[in-house]
Amino acid sequence: MTPPILDEIRRVRHAMSVEIQHDPQRIVEYFSAIQRDLSERVIDLADQGPLGRTKSCPDGNQQTTPEIGSSSSLR
Repeated sequence: MTPPILDEIRRVRHAMSVEIQHDPQRIVEYFSAIQRDLSERVIDLADQGPLGRTKSCPDGNQQTTPEIGSSSSLR
């Protein structure tokens, strides 16, 4: 049994594909335009440490990230 959310995602993806006539180049252009329009909402993950924690805090101080398996990573 497929979860309803997956059925909805597939339905929307298919509708989008129909709208651009299933043309792969137009799909790329469509998503490139969305990415360009929403670029200020993108989070840069390049500065992510282990477990998705950032290496530096917003105030500029360095944040240490616990090693996987250490007791401090379980808190």
